[in-house]
Amino acid sequence: MESGFIGLIRKLAPDLTEEMTRRALILERIAALQPVGRRQLANRLNLPEREIRNTAALLKDLGYIELDASGMTLSAKAEEVLETARDFSKAMNGLTEMENRLGQLLQADRVLIAPGNSDEDEHVLSDVGRICAQRLRAMLQNGNTLAVTGGRSIAAVARTLQSPAPLNVMVVPARGGLGRSVELQANTLAEEIAEKLGGHYRLIHLPDRLDATALQEMLKLPEVSEAMELLERADIILHGIGKAADSMRVRGLSRAVQNRLVEQHAAGESFGSYYDIDGNCLYESASLGVDLARLKPTCRMVAVAAGASKAEAIISVLRHTRHTLLVTDEGAAEQMIRILQS
Repeated sequence: MESGFIGLIRKLAPDLTEEMTRRALILERIAALQPVGRRQLANRLNLPEREIRNTAALLKDLGYIELDASGMTLSAKAEEVLETARDFSKAMNGLTEMENRLGQLLQADRVLIAPGNSDEDEHVLSDVGRICAQRLRAMLQNGNTLAVTGGRSIAAVARTLQSPAPLNVMVVPARGGLGRSVELQANTLAEEIAEKLGGHYRLIHLPDRLDATALQEMLKLPEVSEAMELLERADIILHGIGKAADSMRVRGLSRAVQNRLVEQHAAGESFGSYYDIDGNCLYESASLGVDLARLKPTCRMVAVAAGASKAEAIISVLRHTRHTLLVTDEGAAEQMIRILQS
């Protein structure tokens, strides 16, 4: 959506702009949450239920939504306008301009931003996951190999991933197991994503933390070496980004290493490596997983991370490695822009 066109709408039809924006936003939110009740939608959008009811009635008369006991859902006709409505809503709320600006500041090929701040509203992470899932499905092709990490952000992607037809892809975990819930492990999410896509998967049934000697021995196992070879041939890497302080505890780094990373102002972690705000790698832990230096040049990096509290972590990782796509939320994006422009 061109910013000049948005400016023209604001100038020529200021009396209609607010109503058009509200209709587009409500249509987009129904698509994301359907079936959804009017009261639930009003709470999510922080709008009076009366406004939701009036706009829903108009959208129903236009044939874009359907109402029943379970709530509001989109009609088949709504697919004709849904993407344009999403673009319009984002542009009117300044998110399109923010995406472009952040892409320039981070040197990311594409940035997509969900409205809200997941630090304040847990539902925002679901929106981030949905946006990433849609874009990821569009990027994947038959014969591709996809590597995925674990964590809450990747789990949000897996939950909303859909494929209208089976896709012949191989999905592999990008790292071994970590000390977190089983449902957030890379192995679990690789299997779930493969099943959603109709593809295949290989697993790494080993802990992520191994000393160098044990790591070399494990790599001799056929099932491990096969997974590692698939990782090196990955076409897309889908990964989350952790705050350095949180990741240090989860990974059980020694107190001496943690103190050193704190002194060096470590901001973010990805694939077991820690970075400062300038993108300098401060520490690489011995781990069973993807080696960025061994990836093929055409491999596309996709990061998904949200929440204003993760702004510095995201900057640190993306400054170190160029990414094809970053999917985040408004809270993180606003904070990143403030940091990068200061």
